[in-house]
Amino acid sequence: MASFDLPPLGALRAFEAAARLASFKRAAAELLVTPTAISHQVRQLEEHLGGRLLDRSPRRVALTLQGQILYEAAASSFAEIDRAVGRLRRSNAGAILTLSATPAFLSQWLVPRLTELQTRFPKLELRLQASDQIVELRPGGVDLAIRYGKGPFPGAATTALCQDAFAPVCSPSLRLRTVEDLTRARLIHIDGRVAPRPSPDWRRWCDQVGVLDLDTETGLRFTDSLYAVQATVAGQGVAIVSLVIAADALANGLLVAPFSQTLSGETYSFACAPALSERPDVVALRDWFVEAMTPF
Repeated sequence: MASFDLPPLGALRAFEAAARLASFKRAAAELLVTPTAISHQVRQLEEHLGGRLLDRSPRRVALTLQGQILYEAAASSFAEIDRAVGRLRRSNAGAILTLSATPAFLSQWLVPRLTELQTRFPKLELRLQASDQIVELRPGGVDLAIRYGKGPFPGAATTALCQDAFAPVCSPSLRLRTVEDLTRARLIHIDGRVAPRPSPDWRRWCDQVGVLDLDTETGLRFTDSLYAVQATVAGQGVAIVSLVIAADALANGLLVAPFSQTLSGETYSFACAPALSERPDVVALRDWFVEAMTPF
């Protein structure tokens, strides 16, 4: 175990302040003591080291050659300690991160898992921004995002989370069992999807499955998948939706996926401002998303 022959740290702190400010009075004001106390501590330090560290004059103090050696070491050490204390305080304080994702992803996937997330990271303060737009990521602004697409995503450090897939889902109350049952069900459409391309719509699904006699033009139409999912849970019809977005409703029995045939989607990715890619809380949150989305 290391043994250090150090002078009294209070005296060393007084000396560093007096040398840096070239004044006992200003050092006393910074350390909230009297000039006499500063003078006494510097004298105590000089006695401990057996040499003069500061030359005093009525208007200012100046370093001696011995004092210069000690001052450089003390100033460097105090600065390093200050940086370490700052890092510890930031790690112990509640971290604030802003995460952007689509309203559907936030409401249907993330919100049901917030209790789990807060249990895992009790000091993390997460601000959620619902947006269908790709926003610029920067520290202190929008720090993080869940991105959807092929990538790459310029201006972001990204980690792939899972590959999405789309399938018809409905309320179990509709009692759909076979593809033929779709002819007596109302189809729900989601218009204006930006991704994936081509759109996972009823015409594509029927072409893939080989269904020829289903009217894919009629039914209920939405411009937002969030409302389409809500209508489907309410038993208003059958919709082709993301299995990631519908995961909780399927797990809880609010929805069922009666058919095994799926359409491929894009990749969900965790994205952050490049300057934050190695910050411990961001890395931990990224790893949580990787773990939580692996089953899909």
